[in-house]
Amino acid sequence: MQDYDPLREVTQELDREEAVLSVRVERRRYNKPTTVITGFPKDADLHGIAKQLKTSLATGGTGKDGEIVLLGDHGRRAREKLETLGYHVAEA
Repeated sequence: MQDYDPLREVTQELDREEAVLSVRVERRRYNKPTTVITGFPKDADLHGIAKQLKTSLATGGTGKDGEIVLLGDHGRRAREKLETLGYHVAEA
């Protein structure tokens, strides 16, 4: 059983509000568009956030090495979803 830390939720919320994310679309292998999201806090649950994004955007992708990579051009929709999750997304 994990220890409950009431301050952990507060610090995670503050980290989420202070983080400025960057969403960009790159062309990768075979000139396919890929959406890359960077700027997450170090203790962010990238796997969980990636799962939420993949489900809502109906696409594949992964969360690793401090960034989330989504298959396809989902820049606008990913920004909207991240803002609903409480993150601040910088304008490109």
